[in-house]
Amino acid sequence: MIQILLHILKFLRVNNYILNAGYISLSVMYELVSPVRLDVLLKHLSKILIGTGFVLLIPLLVALFYGEIIVSGIYFLIVGLIIISGYLINKALPNSELEKKEALVLAAVIFPFLALICTLPMALLTDMTLIDAFFETVSGITTTGLSVSPTDPGPVFLFTRSWLQWIGGIGILVIAMMIFVNPGTSAYRFYSVNTGENKIKPTVFATTKILIKIYLIITTIAFALLFLGGMNIFDAVCHALSSVSTGGFSTNTNSISGFTSPFIPLIVTVCCVLGALNFSLYSRIPKDIKSIFSDIQTRYFLLFGILGFVLLFFTLSGSNSVEDTISIAFFQAFSAITTSGFSTIDPATLPDSSKAVLTALMWAGGSMGSTAGGIKIIRIIILLKIVHIIFIRFFLPKEVLTPLKIGDEIVDSDTVYTIITYIFLYFIVTAVSCFIFMLHGFALDNSLFEVSSAIGTVGLSCGITDAAMPFILKIVLIADMLLGRIEIIPLFILLFTRTWVKR
Repeated sequence: MIQILLHILKFLRVNNYILNAGYISLSVMYELVSPVRLDVLLKHLSKILIGTGFVLLIPLLVALFYGEIIVSGIYFLIVGLIIISGYLINKALPNSELEKKEALVLAAVIFPFLALICTLPMALLTDMTLIDAFFETVSGITTTGLSVSPTDPGPVFLFTRSWLQWIGGIGILVIAMMIFVNPGTSAYRFYSVNTGENKIKPTVFATTKILIKIYLIITTIAFALLFLGGMNIFDAVCHALSSVSTGGFSTNTNSISGFTSPFIPLIVTVCCVLGALNFSLYSRIPKDIKSIFSDIQTRYFLLFGILGFVLLFFTLSGSNSVEDTISIAFFQAFSAITTSGFSTIDPATLPDSSKAVLTALMWAGGSMGSTAGGIKIIRIIILLKIVHIIFIRFFLPKEVLTPLKIGDEIVDSDTVYTIITYIFLYFIVTAVSCFIFMLHGFALDNSLFEVSSAIGTVGLSCGITDAAMPFILKIVLIADMLLGRIEIIPLFILLFTRTWVKR
């Protein structure tokens, strides 16, 4: 049984790409034979608390700017409480290096935790129920974009959602590590469980600085383009935050279709694509700009996006003019594959064939090492390579070795087991969630579309997601969004008995 779990629960580096929060090495699983140390967990969680407090200062300042005194007071109390609590806990507990299993638990806890502490202010801003406010904050921090908010929630609410998406995109753990964790083993483990073990620079801190700098530069470029394209300052700020993070929250109830400028859809598409590519590629641009297009993930990403555009065009032909069909198909194809979830058309009005294309694109997702969700391009590439090898093996003698290679890198069998297991779990979660929706009377195509959007952290909706949705379905989508952002395994680790109790 342990051997099976070892295969299922370890995530390994593939072809030097940065893996997301689902990364687990073999050593982690040997550590999981013993439970986590609660004092060490609390010690490092206190540092995350302090970091979270400073993250919430921005919504606090925005609330003050717009005269939301009560909400400002709530934010002030929350910020003060968690910073003081974090400081006192940090001082009370002794220093100890963090093991990977403990870093993994923190990675799984921090996203729902941040969503939870933002729930009350979001509820007060709109008179939403607490479950709806929690749904909205989870959708924000997981960079999903599904919404159950009222029609006109106000600027503070709209900004906070986009801000949470921006923070969720870069990873609150990376920011907290950058500011509050001293260099050493713990810092490395914070980094590796959130972004993988591959580093652009020799050290974790140097790599983190580069990643954050890249993120800030892309966000600034996105804001400038959106502002010059016709958005006002507020809209440009919010859409820059949510497009670079491939989040999808919009300040307009009609998403991108609510803006009259013809340049906005193209600009948003460019910004989302920038967020969906491997961030480590941007560090190579000063030396070799062609390196982006020589990257295998980028090539397949563009290939899938263009293929999706062509299929969408044919499924939409006849419903609009040729020019409008091209525009809608191109935007929605890349909105789905970047997992941003913006729209220029109501997905509920699309034919079933178009929904099927978008669902497949949402499954694919963006590059590893980006802010995009989904299964990720590199995993699909490896899966396609496996299929290719299976077929060519029929024409070769049994003694001939056919190694699985991505570029010049050989993919070992453990990595293959991990990827197949992850994809299997991804679709198991999708199928179970879809079945629950069907039990509540929703059709298979719409249920699959909505669930795929949630677990892929996309945010496109065919009309199911709203405030009137049954409570249990809100819980299902919340779980799907968290599983999609944390990549399933770390969240399941929290339910693993050996994580907490020695057996």
